[in-house]
Amino acid sequence: MVSRSAGQRRGPWWWLSALAIVLVGAATTALYILEPSGGSVAATPATTAAPQATPPPTEPMPPATPANPASPAPVTTSQPSPTFPPDQVDTSWPKNPPWDACPAPVWPGAPSDGTPGNGRRVLILGDSLTRESQEAMTGFLEEAGWTPTFRCWGSKRLDWGLDQIKQAKKSKQLPEYVIVALGTNDISWEQPDTTQRRVNTMLDRIGDEREVLWVDLDIAYSDFSMRRADWFNGMIRQVAKERPNVKVVPWEKIAREEDALRFDGIHYGTSGYKLRARALTDALNDRARAVDPAAALAPSPSPTP
Repeated sequence: MVSRSAGQRRGPWWWLSALAIVLVGAATTALYILEPSGGSVAATPATTAAPQATPPPTEPMPPATPANPASPAPVTTSQPSPTFPPDQVDTSWPKNPPWDACPAPVWPGAPSDGTPGNGRRVLILGDSLTRESQEAMTGFLEEAGWTPTFRCWGSKRLDWGLDQIKQAKKSKQLPEYVIVALGTNDISWEQPDTTQRRVNTMLDRIGDEREVLWVDLDIAYSDFSMRRADWFNGMIRQVAKERPNVKVVPWEKIAREEDALRFDGIHYGTSGYKLRARALTDALNDRARAVDPAAALAPSPSPTP
């Protein structure tokens, strides 16, 4: 008996199944060949894009602190420095003054800072005693908040002082406070009535709207000079009684109590001039507190050793 071949033994359903398998395999191979690398084999159905979520608000970055050094430092605007007019120098003063004269008077553009002066100006008018104490007194005055201008010349008398007040007024440099330390060179060379007349003329020229401190005399030179000094000190105190804006600085008493050393009966050593500078500054501070309620509340500066 002749047997049937394998193809004759397989029915039609077998052939249909085989054909289906071949078709599916061919389709799958085509998809892998045509689909780009990384793409999906199955098509994704179209969908409606969801609205993007609004990002949360960004908080401001904190300023840089020692605990947060990574944060940038905040931007700051520097405050402008105060500006002041330039210093004014009295051009009527000699450009090269002689040895016994002070440097040319300076009207400072920048006021001092401190109390009780609070930047206010003071004019100091005097002779060689003022010249020799100018440096120390400038320090004391500025320490107490005063802005000083000195007009001083050795051996000068009251007539010279009258010209200085006139020049200061002309230059609009006659401030609210004036210290006068003249008279030492008048008592030996001028008659008492001339001296007293010049004192009153000077006070009239300064004006009663300004505070004036007049420094009395400490003389131990000769009997004649000492008698004249006693007369001058009594006279200036009597004038002050008649003028409420005038106060006498008792320099003679201070110098005697502190035993200020004189080398010629009139002039002092370094310690004596420093004592004088301190005494005049203290007197000015006291006067300012007496006439100005704001200055009265201000404490005294610590004394400079």
